[in-house]
Amino acid sequence: MLAWTPTTKDYYNKLNRLRKSPDFKKDKNNVMTRVVSDLSVVAKYSVDDFNLHFMQDNGGPYAPESEIMKRFKGVKPDSPSARFCYQWRDHMGSMGVDISDGVTTSKIYSDKNQIPISVYTPELKNPNEKLGAFIAYHGGGWIGGNVLVNENFCKYIAQKAHLRVFNVDYRFAPEYPEYTATDDCFESLNFIVENADKLHVDTNIVVVYGDSAGGTIAAAIAYMDRKAGHNYVTHQVMCYPCVTLDKETNDQIAWPESKYHLDSFMQARYQKDSIFSDKGLPAIIDVYINGGDTKDPRFSPYNMADQDYKNMPKAFIATDEFDPLRPTGYAYAKKLAANGVSTYYSNYRGMTHAFLDKFGIFPQGQEFADQVAKWIN
Repeated sequence: MLAWTPTTKDYYNKLNRLRKSPDFKKDKNNVMTRVVSDLSVVAKYSVDDFNLHFMQDNGGPYAPESEIMKRFKGVKPDSPSARFCYQWRDHMGSMGVDISDGVTTSKIYSDKNQIPISVYTPELKNPNEKLGAFIAYHGGGWIGGNVLVNENFCKYIAQKAHLRVFNVDYRFAPEYPEYTATDDCFESLNFIVENADKLHVDTNIVVVYGDSAGGTIAAAIAYMDRKAGHNYVTHQVMCYPCVTLDKETNDQIAWPESKYHLDSFMQARYQKDSIFSDKGLPAIIDVYINGGDTKDPRFSPYNMADQDYKNMPKAFIATDEFDPLRPTGYAYAKKLAANGVSTYYSNYRGMTHAFLDKFGIFPQGQEFADQVAKWIN
């Protein structure tokens, strides 16, 4: 349920103020960079007023069970790490608002593993018109999440960018560890492209997208696509991705808490955090990577070789101001640009991790979607 939402007037007034943020400009690392903020209420190192409202009265988590995970019939892992992840799974996600118009929803299934894929189609005069594909992978820390959480964003992208959006319901750990998630998502990409005529897809535009863990998966799928020699993916888009699960690498690029200049409210919030803490990430790595190589680019795309970076598709990466993943998101953008990849990067001031879950409540989500649609087209 939703406990707090802005009035329509307040929402669009803020959206218009956000749109007045300075345009993209190439920074010293050759990354096209933009800082987005509502300057009337958000100063540097302060929380956006809508964000503050929602954090204080958010109505609780929104964590429906995914269709594909309902198929699991085995014995669920019961390690301490697994129990921690099940608990987190039940408390993640938020409800948003559908602000799209004329978008229809259908469902398809991949051939091999019958992976459910929700399809969002904008209003068309010719229902068989070929449109570019926007393939979405939801967030959830590789151990949870649901296509219903990012559905409002996907539907709006379908309308705004005039694309067919495919929202993939992949399997996750602890029940399905290691490469199951990326294999499911890679299978979905290949299924969509290889059935492009049947699905009315224009393969000149094939975007992989994800938020949080889904952003990591999107980058990994772009990497897997290039390594397979397919070169299907034309664009990669991600919001607040966790681009490496390798502790040594992360220690090199992460920021100390002091660099965030947290006020007392945010400090208290971060001290209660159990996900991005020393307790949370090791548990996720334990059940997801399951003893594998944390530097494998399928887990940690940031750790791919420079030659692989050079072959990656153009990128659009967004982060938010108060997010432990902010420095790694920019580090990935910087490394792409250093290897000659056209890279755009936005940082949303005053926002915290998973702000896109509140699509239609936080205008920053719509502003991001508008920028992505403009960039793709």
